[in-house]
Amino acid sequence: MCDRLCMIFSLKELQALIQLKETGTMIGPNYVELGTKLKPIQTYNASRKSPCPILLSEKHIYDGMPSKSTVLTIMQWGLSPSWEVDDKVKLKYRITHAKKEKLSKIRTFQTLLEKGHRCVLVCEGFYQFISTGNKLNKQAYFIHLQNMFDTRIEREIIRPCYIAALFDTLKQPDGRELYSFTIITVDTPTNLSNRISSQMPAIFKSIDQARDWIDFVRIDANEAVKLLVNHEEYLVIDLVSNHIFKKSNIGHECIEIISKPTVEETSATHIDVEDDVDMKVIEKHIEDIEKQHEHQITRFINENERNQSKKVLDKKTLNITGVKHDEHTLRTTLEAISNRTNQRFLDALLVRDMIENFYCDNSNNISR
Repeated sequence: MCDRLCMIFSLKELQALIQLKETGTMIGPNYVELGTKLKPIQTYNASRKSPCPILLSEKHIYDGMPSKSTVLTIMQWGLSPSWEVDDKVKLKYRITHAKKEKLSKIRTFQTLLEKGHRCVLVCEGFYQFISTGNKLNKQAYFIHLQNMFDTRIEREIIRPCYIAALFDTLKQPDGRELYSFTIITVDTPTNLSNRISSQMPAIFKSIDQARDWIDFVRIDANEAVKLLVNHEEYLVIDLVSNHIFKKSNIGHECIEIISKPTVEETSATHIDVEDDVDMKVIEKHIEDIEKQHEHQITRFINENERNQSKKVLDKKTLNITGVKHDEHTLRTTLEAISNRTNQRFLDALLVRDMIENFYCDNSNNISR
């Protein structure tokens, strides 16, 4: 899991740090504004819905560009799927995390992988809020890579984390597209899981590995997923003060290392308020959608039974609206009928995938 992010580098600093080997020379990525033109922020305490620096293939922006060409842009943390739902609730869906093992099982993620919607979040590190005995009590940890020595300023600085992510676009009422992303998580290395959560973001060990993930033409989805492995020898876990719990605290005190825990109750820090609100919205919406889903299934079954009574259906073929289908295509016929009669039937399938992933991502919080 990743509860908050640390993003203190400016865009110019990131362009200087991220050196890409192009035509024999080392250059930084170009910056490109997308869709809603989100503005970058510098903060030690970035929460969900924050605009974050992202690396992605320039081919997603300009079709004629090679897929290996990498640009720097800004996207919103918390995936808003492109599929349509009711206007009142569609912006409530924010998928902040996607487990690696769920990428091939949940349709929303399968589609993004097939489209090559892979990107990389660039940040200084992330925070985890870990329960300490009492489920209501949590302690903050700051997880980052080993510091690097910057020869320009002759001192150590935090090394950027390149974190695997998937992105999507959602068309806004004004016609512009909102670009948003979800962080991919993997199992925490065994020797670290007793200190932090069992899941953590997938961090690439180098910019070259990150670019392999981004290059969706040269590296197919199956090969790309194999890159999602954490390298524990590079990780540093710092016990930090609980200043990070309050979103209004955005300064350096959020990463100040402490010698012993300073536990606070989550009810006082309001860590989980946003998640609770979204969970209620999702539960209500999935209930409504599944009722529509059941209605569509019942409607189809009744129609099929009427056709049987009229001897339209025999042992080998099914005649629907004058078109013959063999028995093997019955399931695709159901999907086609549902698509013509009510687009919300397909929404139901996607939302069910969505709620499975949402509960999976928040299982630690629910158990606490």
